[in-house]
Amino acid sequence: MFIFQNKENRELIKAINFIFGYNTKKPELFKLALLHKSIKSDESNERLEFLGDAVLGLIVAKYLFKLYPFKDEGFLTKIRSKIVNRESLNYVGRKIGLKKLININRMKSKSYDSIFGDALEAIIGADRKSTRLNSSHLVISYAVF
Repeated sequence: MFIFQNKENRELIKAINFIFGYNTKKPELFKLALLHKSIKSDESNERLEFLGDAVLGLIVAKYLFKLYPFKDEGFLTKIRSKIVNRESLNYVGRKIGLKKLININRMKSKSYDSIFGDALEAIIGADRKSTRLNSSHLVISYAVF
């Protein structure tokens, strides 16, 4: 169970509420979303990252599908890959302040090049598990487009 008396937990909840614009009912999901495998190898954000990647792809595809109604699949795929790539996800992750929130063991982790993008996907996955996708739409629309 999530312990709210902890200052770190209160700061995390405040940040998540600010990022997504609602009071989360499942803060433990977001804490897990920000837990890198270098801290705890048996429990990390990787499954939420997997889910978030799929949600992100769906939201961007839906947006591009509406934005370019007469373009073919090849064009849409090319544009999506320019929007949803490691560099842009890392940028958005930094932009929304994930650097201060990610729980990582800097000594064990070798891959800092994707840490912010991975965490972004994981919090999108956590948001999807705790809501019905609408808040992820808003965050992604603001941050990516």
